[in-house]
Amino acid sequence: MDFGYELIIGTLKLLKWIEEKLPDKPRLGLTLLAIGAVSVGLTLLLPSQEDWRIEFAALIFAGYLAGGTCGVLGSYILFRRAVWMWQDKRAPRITTLHLK
Repeated sequence: MDFGYELIIGTLKLLKWIEEKLPDKPRLGLTLLAIGAVSVGLTLLLPSQEDWRIEFAALIFAGYLAGGTCGVLGSYILFRRAVWMWQDKRAPRITTLHLK
C-alpha cells in the first residue's frame, strides 16, 4: 500500500515540475501534437498478424507511450495558452469587497 501512495505522490510532483518547466509556446504544442500523431500512426502500421505482434510488442508499447505522452503534453500547452488568452480578453471582475 505504501508503494501506491508513493507512486501517486511522485506522479503529482512530476506533474508540478512539468507544469513549471514546460515552456508556453504554441509552436511547441503543435510540434508535440504532430510528433504524437506520427508516432501513433507509425505504430498502427506495424504488422497486424498475431505471431508478428508478439515480436513487436515492445516497439508497439513504446510507440503508443511516446505518442500518447507527446499528444498529452502538446494538448496541455495549447489548452493552457487558450485559457490564458481567454482570461486576458475578459473584463476584470471585483474579487473583494471593502465594506468599511
